[in-house]
Amino acid sequence: MGIKKERPYIAYIILGIIAVCFVYFILWIIFKEKMPLHEYAFEIANNYDSYAEKAIIFIPLLIFVLIFIALMKPNAAKRFLRLQSSLPTSKIHSVAKGLVEVEGTLIMKNPLFSPVKNEVCIGYYYTIENIDRDSDGKETYRTVHRETQCNVFHIKDDTGAIEVEPDGIELVLLGETNISSHGSKRYTETLLKDGQKMLLVGYTDSKNGVPFIRKDDYYKILGITSASGITVWNKYQPLLRSFVFTCSIILLIIIYILIQ
Repeated sequence: MGIKKERPYIAYIILGIIAVCFVYFILWIIFKEKMPLHEYAFEIANNYDSYAEKAIIFIPLLIFVLIFIALMKPNAAKRFLRLQSSLPTSKIHSVAKGLVEVEGTLIMKNPLFSPVKNEVCIGYYYTIENIDRDSDGKETYRTVHRETQCNVFHIKDDTGAIEVEPDGIELVLLGETNISSHGSKRYTETLLKDGQKMLLVGYTDSKNGVPFIRKDDYYKILGITSASGITVWNKYQPLLRSFVFTCSIILLIIIYILIQ
């Protein structure tokens, strides 16, 4: 299940726009009036200083807008964090059909072997990154492959256990279990293991009268995270939200002052 390769569409789009503008500028220098949009290019060339000043002012605003769009872009992890903060934690024995949040201990049915350390696990999230080193030896990492694998498992609390169908499962806010580097590659895995205490959000369904949890079709969510880790997140997330909001307001004020 879930094998993904990174496709940085936004980066490609930005680089494409820059390349098109550069090629157009070179062609305009050569052909002038024969080029489309000649009047606009001529106006910019004759008033370069004025347009450069405006660009310097509006570039921070553009960067702010792009960052805001990236932060607001929905994904499975953000949906999981939003839903778990509003859902009550249900006892497994009394779960009803529909979206549900449960907390309990993982029970392995059929083992998987992790790709990095060959550890026995219920499931894993695996990434391959290219390691880039600059002239000072500083390393940066670029993800080129993502993969999630997980077998059917049970989650159990003090009232009972329920089966989880893991198709589409997302591991949220879980730290890396193992990291290994070879040459210009770094390999990282995050494991779900037997006996871990986790919090799960998904859809309760039934098969032949037996309830189980699967991915929710409406919210597109089946997420799992550490029970202790999500408690810390829920405690400090409002402070983080206030900090980001305050920084955004300050940045907008600075941009407004520069424009004036």
